[in-house]
Amino acid sequence: MEIIRRLRHVHRSFSFLLLALCTSLLIDVQSARATEPAAKVEEIEGKAEAVSASGGPARVLEVDSTLFEGDSIRTGDSSRVLLVFADQTRFHLAANAEMVVEKFAHRGDKEDGFFESRIVKGTFRFITGLVAKRKPSSMQVRTAVATIGIRGTHVVGEASATAATIILMEPEGESRPTAIEVANSFGSVTIDQPGYGTEVPDEHSPPSPPRRMKLQTIQNLMRSMQSIQRVNVPRPQMHMH
Repeated sequence: MEIIRRLRHVHRSFSFLLLALCTSLLIDVQSARATEPAAKVEEIEGKAEAVSASGGPARVLEVDSTLFEGDSIRTGDSSRVLLVFADQTRFHLAANAEMVVEKFAHRGDKEDGFFESRIVKGTFRFITGLVAKRKPSSMQVRTAVATIGIRGTHVVGEASATAATIILMEPEGESRPTAIEVANSFGSVTIDQPGYGTEVPDEHSPPSPPRRMKLQTIQNLMRSMQSIQRVNVPRPQMHMH
């Protein structure tokens, strides 16, 4: 009986040590991700700042400033910023916008990277990079009212706490098919034609059926970021009735 008791004690001690080791390794991994730069500021106009997930004072952003997982990025009045992530995803934020880098990991040529971000408010544009290209399901962009699922693409939109407009744009620099899925708990739609988009009018509605967006709507969204980089605005084909 004494031997059995000692074996049980050893087993409990070993289990405790194993749990402590796993917890320590998990903390180390999370800490490494938090201290490894996720992106840098490539271009900026006006004022923008970042606040880390742990709080603390806001960091004023400049060209080449680094951003990390968990950071919240905010732009001021008449301001614009272009962020380039380690996987070459490019994010444009217009004036009075806010974005949170919720999760980010990019491991070179491996396929186990991931990218989750949240647009709190404002006009935004993104062109996906290697994470979405290698495994589209590994990238998601959330708003307060819907989540954008990626298939390797170029998107522009506007979001608030209660609504969102999301438009698929022409892919840049390549001819592969492009599409997005916009979904919330009330429904989902797939958009696979550039110049088409969806609207979520409130937090209790599904995304609207995909429709050809007015050229003026697209131009208004792009105009707020156009001084950073000019892009080709898709001109939807006219259909004869």
